[in-house]
Amino acid sequence: MRILDPAADPGGVPPDEAELRTEARTAPLQARIDQLAAHVQQLEQERASLRWMADHDELTGLANRRLFHALAPELLNSEECSSAALILDLNGFKPINDTYGHEAGDEVLCVVARRMAACLDDHLVARFGGDEFAALPRAPRADAPDAWWHEVAGSLSAAIAPPMDVKGHTLSVTASIGVAPAGRSADLAGLLRRADQAMFSAKRHAKTTDKAGITWVVATESGDHTETYQPGSARVSPPDLTASAPAEACRPGDPVWVHRNGARRAGVVEGACEWAALVRYRCPNGAGTMVDTIPLSCLTIRTEADPYLDRKSSTSR
Repeated sequence: MRILDPAADPGGVPPDEAELRTEARTAPLQARIDQLAAHVQQLEQERASLRWMADHDELTGLANRRLFHALAPELLNSEECSSAALILDLNGFKPINDTYGHEAGDEVLCVVARRMAACLDDHLVARFGGDEFAALPRAPRADAPDAWWHEVAGSLSAAIAPPMDVKGHTLSVTASIGVAPAGRSADLAGLLRRADQAMFSAKRHAKTTDKAGITWVVATESGDHTETYQPGSARVSPPDLTASAPAEACRPGDPVWVHRNGARRAGVVEGACEWAALVRYRCPNGAGTMVDTIPLSCLTIRTEADPYLDRKSSTSR
């Protein structure tokens, strides 16, 4: 009778011990494999994060110019629905940035970005830099009317218009929007150039118009077409400039009248640029004050004293 010696005869080792020996030998290898797999997964996550950062605006999370130019050609070449290029630039953003600081300005940009993304839903929306945004909306259906973009621009204007609460201040911005329908031309560079020119045309119009609100200009092969959007009102009464002198230039602390919808309200300038001013003025119901960006064409010099506003202005200096 032969006695099994595990050391001398490995074949006589019970199966469970053999498995334990194999596991003992392979455990370090398996641990290394698991470690490498985790490292590969981490590298893939970092790569995806870097790719996202390279294609998106760090502040707002929208697509950046690079991703916009990468995705737009395919959308333009789609035969399903027509497209249009939109270039949007904010009015009144610089006074907010200068008066309340860059953190407040960044928050305004983020709010505008969220409103644009919610309004345009699955359409391509991007921040090109500063307070300039771009979008490439598509017609809702193949048989949509030629001016389908009109409703898109109106909805976008209405989405941006409401005041926003930023660090305890009620702020608002308007926008100059240039629209270039693609039509039969699917050249992205040409579309953006036309939309950009239209946006600057809207900017000039916003500086000279007596209407307070959001302006968009449509660039087409037949020329520019200008329209204005007034939040909450289809028509806007021109400001009454007979009671006092126009506010051709404003400085922080200047007392002014704000003329809107045929009424005037006492206000004080908190910041200003060459065409608009950031004004704190009395609410319509008389309860408290609000801050808004007002075109200079809607402001006149106030000679009458307002104890509440003037006191707040003097104490805040």
